[in-house]
Amino acid sequence: MGAVVFTIGHSDHPPEELVRLLTQAGIEVLVDVRSHPSSRWVSHANPRDLKRILGQAGLRYLYMGDTLGGRPGGPEQDDGEPGKGRFDAIRASKTFQQGIERLLEGLTGHSVCIMCAEEDPSSCHRNLLVGEALRQKGVRVWHIRGNGEIQTDEDLRKEKAGVAPNQLEFPLEDLL
Repeated sequence: MGAVVFTIGHSDHPPEELVRLLTQAGIEVLVDVRSHPSSRWVSHANPRDLKRILGQAGLRYLYMGDTLGGRPGGPEQDDGEPGKGRFDAIRASKTFQQGIERLLEGLTGHSVCIMCAEEDPSSCHRNLLVGEALRQKGVRVWHIRGNGEIQTDEDLRKEKAGVAPNQLEFPLEDLL
């Protein structure tokens, strides 16, 4: 069936809600892929507090934003918009590739969830950059949504297209 990685956005969830969402999905390791792991609005979303909060719940915290972050900061990875990286350049970098390999190793024997800030994975680098690199390696990517629902890539695409999850199967070309 292949490896699965989950994604989640810490959003504005209180710590106990974040832990509940992760444990409900059976997550063992939370991998933080934020380039700058802090939040003005969510004070507990810094590495020190997350490690403590998750540890108390029996979960592990691992920071990998230095290799899998969406804003690495090199000029060759800048698309002209300050702080916003070019995903193709980031994905091609040796550092990013090493991060993906390390993450793939961690999927063996562990239930892993990659975390960034945004609740909606359709606009977040955890899905568009990291998730895409994992999909290219044959890993299925499932998204833990703020309401606790586990959403597949297919259901996420349907949601963005305005199609109910129980309607139509993708790719639509097969239906024409």
